[in-house]
Amino acid sequence: MDSRFKKLDPETIETRTAAFSVYLMDLWSFIPYYMSNLCTALRAESVDARLGSVRYHLDRNYFRNVGIRTDPVLLDFGGGLKSTFLRRILKTFEYFVNLFVLGLRLPLLGPHILHVQFLPLLDRGFQFEIWFLQWIRSRGVKIVYTVHNLADRDSRDDSKPLYEEVYGLADAIICHGREAREKLISNFKVPAEKIRIIPHGPMFSEKPVETKADSRMKLGLPVDETLVLCAGVINEYKGIPFLLDAWKRLAESGVKKRLLIAGTGDANLLDQVRGKVEAEHLGPTVSLWLRFIPVVELPLLYQAADILVYPYKAGTTSGALLTGLNYEKAIITTRLPFFREHLKEDIEAIMVGYGDIDGMAQALAQLINEPAKRESLSRGATKRIATDDSWKNIARATIECYRSSSTPADYRPNWSPQ
Repeated sequence: MDSRFKKLDPETIETRTAAFSVYLMDLWSFIPYYMSNLCTALRAESVDARLGSVRYHLDRNYFRNVGIRTDPVLLDFGGGLKSTFLRRILKTFEYFVNLFVLGLRLPLLGPHILHVQFLPLLDRGFQFEIWFLQWIRSRGVKIVYTVHNLADRDSRDDSKPLYEEVYGLADAIICHGREAREKLISNFKVPAEKIRIIPHGPMFSEKPVETKADSRMKLGLPVDETLVLCAGVINEYKGIPFLLDAWKRLAESGVKKRLLIAGTGDANLLDQVRGKVEAEHLGPTVSLWLRFIPVVELPLLYQAADILVYPYKAGTTSGALLTGLNYEKAIITTRLPFFREHLKEDIEAIMVGYGDIDGMAQALAQLINEPAKRESLSRGATKRIATDDSWKNIARATIECYRSSSTPADYRPNWSPQ
């Protein structure tokens, strides 16, 4: 078991009788890294937390490797299929079955809180998950719902009424920033008193012992080029075409530089990125690692980079940013409210307007050509890390959210998470 997940000695747990029993629900395993960190942090704070998730299809052993046991009753075979088509069909079938069975099991299991992270059927216009939540609520289980990114699935017009209903069923809503809170109030009619802003933590905090040069050698990257990294799941709102347009403006520069875009995503989006790089003749200075990046490789990738870039055109949170901050690198972002909420412009990051190709190109050129400026921003990131919320603080804020949604008479400390 990873040392990060060592359980606290019982003597360090202050008030066991006030512990919460929580079922953390992500039956699709959409955000495995977030779930593992949150589950571990809650358990360290004496919360009886059970992880209701199937295994991550891109890394079937991830939860086991970090020392977390998922709910063993869940059907979990579809994620092991290699065929994307067959995997989606079987995972969808398993999801329906798991949701139905969980509706029968959960009132009997006795958790005090159902903490919902992701409901994939809402985007398809199905109400099954709403019926599930209505049933769970009728059985006396409190519901907490985390809104991870309003710029993505929660903001689609065709599913907006369904999300409004879900938010109405929740006893509390967690979001990761002020912009998301304001949108929940104005666009989804969520009462302000129901919303809690709790930061998103870094997905990976381990730093490799290798130097930058050693990390590059292990990854097969050139050691004599300034490396700009754009890492994370490839989504439409991440602004990759914008970044490539700006990179093209630098093509005539004689400075040794390389842009590395790393991460997997929808096959059509990946093909679009490949096609743009080919059409713009960017291949000599752009590397595309459009694949799943294993957990063991990610720290090396961040360590190898000189500059981290987040060219997003939308987004109300970014786990990739909060992970990148942990590696103390120079950062370029767009001027989204979320980025401006977490970073001080020109002190901790250079910011440009989304779509400002010249501005992004100039920011990239400045950091590529000026190591001193990179170092200055890196020092700013170091100070930010010292004041940022750790997963321990995130867990404690989450517990306060649970507490505000319930009464002491509801606590069920004897429910076992194992």
